[in-house]
Amino acid sequence: MHQIFTAAEKEHLSGLVLCHTELEGVDFSNANLRRADFRCVSLVASDFSGADLRGASFIGCDLREARFHGARFQLTRFDDSWLIGARGLSEPMRQYVRESGGRLFLS
Repeated sequence: MHQIFTAAEKEHLSGLVLCHTELEGVDFSNANLRRADFRCVSLVASDFSGADLRGASFIGCDLREARFHGARFQLTRFDDSWLIGARGLSEPMRQYVRESGGRLFLS
């Protein structure tokens, strides 16, 4: 896991915009990512445990093997994003991801 943000910095990531980049294995646990916008970002094996993802958008992202234990979703989008092998998603959360455009399996 890559620690690129301090705990204090994680509190101020609301509205973050990232496009066409790789942030694989990054620790976003307990981060404030409200209204963050991730577009075509590789976030393989990143940790979003306990993160506030309300209003965040993951558009065309690779979230394979990402961790979401205790993450908060509301108006969160996963359009054309892959979450194969994602961990910490309860069945209601998995359904929410599907309804929000995310792919949890190969088709």
